[in-house]
Order: sequence, then C-alpha cells, then structure tokens
Amino acid sequence: PEQPTKTPDVNTSESIAVSIKDPIDSINNVLRDAPNDLDALEYRASLYLKRQNLKYAAADIAAVLEMDSSRTKALELWGDISFATNQTRQSRDAWVRCMKEDPNYVPCRLKMAQLYHVVTEFEKSAALVDEVLEMEPSNAEAAYLKGLLMRDALEDTTRALDWFQKAIDLKPDYIEALDMSGVLYGSLGNPLALGYFNRLIELQPDIRVHFYNRGMFYLSQQNWNGALEDFTKCTQLDPQDLESFFNIGYVHLQLQLYAEARQYFTQALAIQPVNHRALYGRGYCFELLGDLPNAEADYRQALSFNPQHRGS
Repeated sequence: PEQPTKTPDVNTSESIAVSIKDPIDSINNVLRDAPNDLDALEYRASLYLKRQNLKYAAADIAAVLEMDSSRTKALELWGDISFATNQTRQSRDAWVRCMKEDPNYVPCRLKMAQLYHVVTEFEKSAALVDEVLEMEPSNAEAAYLKGLLMRDALEDTTRALDWFQKAIDLKPDYIEALDMSGVLYGSLGNPLALGYFNRLIELQPDIRVHFYNRGMFYLSQQNWNGALEDFTKCTQLDPQDLESFFNIGYVHLQLQLYAEARQYFTQALAIQPVNHRALYGRGYCFELLGDLPNAEADYRQALSFNPQHRGS
C-alpha cells in the first residue's frame, strides 16, 4: 500500500478545522503562510489526485520537483498522475527515478511492478515484487501482485489463490484480493466463493458489483432464491442494471413463471432496446404462453440485431 503522506504540522485550531471542513481548505491555509512547504504541496496533490483533479495535482507536484527534484514522494505522485492520464512512459521514468533516489522506498517499486504487469512484462514485474517481499514480507499489496502474476504469467490458479489469501490475512479488508478470490473460486464452482462475496458485502454494502458477482455464483449453482435476492438488490442499487433484469427474467423462466419472466425481459429492453438476448428471452416466454405472433415478432427483431443467433 502507499506510504502515508506526511501531514504538515498545523496548530490546534487548524486540526479541528480538518475534521469539520474540506481538508484541502485546511492545507490551503498552511500554504498561504508557507507557500514553499513541500510536505503540504505533496499532501494537497495527493488529495487532488484522489478527486481526479489531475490538473491541480500536477501543478503542485511540478512546483515541488522544481524546488527539489529528488523528492521520492513527489516522484511517486508524478508517476501516478502520468498513469492516470495514460502517459505510461512518463510514469515509468518517474518511478524509475524514484527508485534510484531511494532504493528502499517501496511504493515506487510496487507501482513499477504494476506497470510491468499491465504491459505484460511479467518477468520484470515478478523481479520487483520479489524484491519488495524480501524487504517487507508482510506487504499485502506485494502478496496480491504475486497472486496476479501466478494467475496471468503462470496460469496457476491454485498458487494465485494462495497468494491472494496471504494478502487478505495481512490486510483483512483488502477489497481487490477479496474480490479476486471470490471470482476465481466462483469460476471453479467452489462454494468458498461465498465467504469472500459475503465479506465484500459486509465491507461495502452499497456496491452493486458484489451482489452481482454473488448472484452469478448462485445462478451457476441453480440457487434460484439466492440469485433472485441478489439481482433484485442490484436493480435497487442501480435501476438501469440491464444484466440483472435479464438474469431475473432468466431465473423466472427456469421456475416456469413465464408471465413474470416476460415482464423482466421487457424491463431489460426498456433500458436497452437493441438487445437480442432479451428479445429472444421474451419471445420464448410468449411462445410458452401460447402467444405465437408476439413470439415471432420478438424472434425476428432479435435476428435483425444478430442474424447468427441460433435460438431465434
């Protein structure tokens, strides 16, 4: 994980202000009195970066590097800003320079490892990850990246899951590792997936994708009630969730509740009319309900969108 940015010293009244108003306002107060406070500029840049205000973040970091080009935190953030704007070569240059300035500064090594992973230079990524694990055996992010390398470079799901679990053991609220474990176990049809999905929902009860992933696992196991509950929750969190409406229709179709299934396919079509799957599903419901003219109309419409759709 990123090393915490040093928060500039502020007096008691300013500390209270941080808790009751925008922290950027508080940092602005610090910088008003000390415009060359490099810690404050880096901290404000990190806040801007989190809010995707890349222009302001870049301005602060450029100011820091102008005053001290060897600041490792500033170089790390410059790499982050560049990566966020798809300037990966600039990211690489910043993080490589950061590592040269301070070989023991872990965040830049991890970010270079992530970059190498993204561009599928797996050997370079693995070398950096192993260096970090040697320096910090309890680094959860390094363990997670090791798991990604096991999955993507070696296609070894078992070892990948072991490393993801290690990351979770080190950091029990590690969302990405929990999600990856749940999805991988789910793809194997392993009920252990549910424990990870349940933990994600406990940590982030308003994030739709966690319910969707658990619903898909229930669907694969033909646990219709579980699937219905989760996909319904998805539509409550996002009324435009096309796939969840389609999946609810599919479940009702499996339960032979054809009229109800038809309604959900219709809701999916209201969100995205150009949808041959939902048209086929609704057409099939019409057919099973004995409404052949409407069934034919939906099948023909589905074929107009996808002439190769064999079901239609």
